[in-house]
Amino acid sequence: MLALLGFAAGLALHLRWHPLRRHLSDAWDLLRLRPALVLLAATALLLATLCSPQRAPYAVEQITDWQEILRPLALSALVHLAVLPHEAMPAWPLAGVAPVLLVFLTVRIWRWPYRYGERRPGAEQKFALLAATLAGFAWLGLEARGLRHMLPENMEMLRLGLRYVFTALAAASVQVWLVRYVIAWERPQAIDAGGDAAAALEHAFARWQGVAWLAAFDLLWMSWRWWQLSTPQSIGAWGWVELLLLFAALPVAVAAVPGSFWQQGAAALRVLGRCAVPLLLLGVTALALVMLGTYMVEMAHALCGDSQFWYILGLPLGALVLAMLDCWLLLAVLLIMLRLGFSRSTSA
Repeated sequence: MLALLGFAAGLALHLRWHPLRRHLSDAWDLLRLRPALVLLAATALLLATLCSPQRAPYAVEQITDWQEILRPLALSALVHLAVLPHEAMPAWPLAGVAPVLLVFLTVRIWRWPYRYGERRPGAEQKFALLAATLAGFAWLGLEARGLRHMLPENMEMLRLGLRYVFTALAAASVQVWLVRYVIAWERPQAIDAGGDAAAALEHAFARWQGVAWLAAFDLLWMSWRWWQLSTPQSIGAWGWVELLLLFAALPVAVAAVPGSFWQQGAAALRVLGRCAVPLLLLGVTALALVMLGTYMVEMAHALCGDSQFWYILGLPLGALVLAMLDCWLLLAVLLIMLRLGFSRSTSA
């Protein structure tokens, strides 16, 4: 316990004189003024925990053995930080809202075509949006039926395939929306700050083609990750982490840079090059913070033992702590990229 308190005190002093303390402080101010972000992230994290296979919790003997727990905690924190710029919060089962958003996008593009692009969408683009919307509701029907009855093998494969697609789409949409939300907070265009979320959604709708390409990228690394989890000894098992680190600025570029997806990808690499040193400095601090937060949550779960009451009480509290930490670090990363990664003439 004394070692844990000393580690926490050292982190507090480190943050007090951190070279990026301005960005960390601004991110905390944004989080304090917009607590709904934490509640949304905590809800998504809690739902993901309940809907995913439960990992056996650490025993008290394991969690107090630093030599045994330190390496798994560090590796888990590293993976988590690599995923964070691409997936602000667990996208499953939050992806169930994606078909509803597709309905709003499709209707608005059909009614106001020039609001969401420089030119009027062609018939093939409208057909693609309509097909994606219908596929989304068909997928929700398969998910609902799968909860009550066992599906045939081909239908089960279709359900899982569509789940992966819409999970990637939800991850890309939330990430672009969050970047636009940060831009709206930092560069307000209206007196009413309560409209930041709606304005960010409008800007995300306007970038729907970039979001679609970003979802394809997310589907690539998510598929790679699922394959690695099922075959942990496979060749290139950690290659997807390197891919995520290389394109950490891609969601920011999609949200802030007009043009094609390839131009946005080039802009993401330029942003990463300009922000590499600050992000590395923040990454060292974030690694320690995530390790500390994860350790505290795991310790609380271990102390609950076999008590179902304390476990149920501790699960949402742990999700709230981790969600607050994730949101704070992610907002700091986004502020660094937006402030240092673009030239003054770049339009957002």
